[in-house]
Amino acid sequence: METSKKKGLHLNLFHRIFLYLVVFVLCIFLQLAISAYQENSIMDPMQRSAGNVQTISLVLNAFGQTRELLSSYRWDFGDIAALVSGLRRESQIVEDNLGKIDSDISSIGVDQYLLVSAVHTTYSAYNHYLMLLEDLLIRNHVAKASELYYADLEPSINHLYRYMQQLMEQSILDNQSTYDRLMTLNDRLDVIYSLTVLVMLLFGVVTFREVIRMLSIVQEMANASKAITAGDFDRPEFSEHRKDELGDMTRAFNEMKMAMRNQVSLLQANNEMEKEIYRKDTEALAMQTLLEREKLQLLRSQVNPHFLFNTINVIKYTAQEEHAKKTDALLSSLARLFRYALADNEVLVPLSREIQIVDEYYSLYKARFAEKISLFWNISPSLVLTETLVPSFFLQPLVENSFKHGLGPKEGQGSVWLSLGVKEDLLIVQVEDDGIGMDTEQLHILRTRLLDHPVTGEHIGLYTVAARLKLIDERCRFEVFSDREKGTEIRIEMPLILKNEEELDD
Repeated sequence: METSKKKGLHLNLFHRIFLYLVVFVLCIFLQLAISAYQENSIMDPMQRSAGNVQTISLVLNAFGQTRELLSSYRWDFGDIAALVSGLRRESQIVEDNLGKIDSDISSIGVDQYLLVSAVHTTYSAYNHYLMLLEDLLIRNHVAKASELYYADLEPSINHLYRYMQQLMEQSILDNQSTYDRLMTLNDRLDVIYSLTVLVMLLFGVVTFREVIRMLSIVQEMANASKAITAGDFDRPEFSEHRKDELGDMTRAFNEMKMAMRNQVSLLQANNEMEKEIYRKDTEALAMQTLLEREKLQLLRSQVNPHFLFNTINVIKYTAQEEHAKKTDALLSSLARLFRYALADNEVLVPLSREIQIVDEYYSLYKARFAEKISLFWNISPSLVLTETLVPSFFLQPLVENSFKHGLGPKEGQGSVWLSLGVKEDLLIVQVEDDGIGMDTEQLHILRTRLLDHPVTGEHIGLYTVAARLKLIDERCRFEVFSDREKGTEIRIEMPLILKNEEELDD
């Protein structure tokens, strides 16, 4: 029974940290509330009381100065202008500050309120007599002014001065009482504020300790995860002595590491087995490739190249005897193109030879279609044609594809632009035409088939070039772009191979 009660009272890590943070935040809000209460209920009343005493002092001093001016004035030969100026100056001070004296009975008490009321009542009569006095003095009725002062004004100002003195004394007494009461309350609030600071520090330290412990365990797990990623499964197991979520997490991590270790061992065994199978498959594929080459060589040997070349030469000599220069030139181009096509197309050749073969092919095509087709070259000056190596029979299938599928079905004239350039360590080849182009569906089918190895069908030349580029280097890229009625562009990127580099590789 006791064990179950302990488990019921036990808080997990999340609840403990949440509780600590709630207490911490509550302490902060309590401190803010105490500070606001001290500001509104202690400091502000004290400042208002002190300001009220200062205002009463200013008014009392102004009444004293007025009484001094009048009592010391010589009515038979005194300076009237100076007296009037002094009276107006002190009267302005009274006017500016008398209305600022606190008259709220709830804040100043009954005694002060009665004195303030008496001051305001007496001041009305005093101000009336003072204005009459100033008027008489300005009109030089000194005798009447003297009678007014001794009969009416002097008693009024004496009453005002006495009321103000009593108000000052009562205000100081009340202010001292209020100050003592508020300071006592402020001291109590300071004690509560200090207690909240201690509680906040205590729970803050506890929360910080729990977070640091949690982060240290997480950091250790992160380092262990990096080691596991690197293949190191020999690190010691984490301690599982904690009974909270961190303990559960460490136990789960240890079990996961053990399972991964077993899984990696199994994968390594499978990998070794797959490597052996792959080696045998590679050997079988090499044998198959060798057999295919043997078959291709056998097919080539069935046609006697010497017979074909001799036949072309016989026709060529006949054309010369008949003075058919155009036919002679076409036969020469055909012979060179045919000889180049029967050569070994697995080797790398200078780019200049590929350009020459394209020119030979273009001359044959030009003889048939005349001005309907045009071929334009754009070769970068930084490209050394005789030193740059490319696969043999590499450019001609691209140009043939543009002539056949792009310009052939087009009505009217068409052009092909063949650009050769260098970008960093890559050879950039672009073959662009303004033929009929392809729609989105046809372009998608062509791009999909370029990923396979078709042996028949349209665009077989493109498939052959793309397949051979894959065998040269993984960095080779073969891309086709086309728009209906706008034309087609073929872009090839392949590593720049120079003759010296090729010899070094050999």
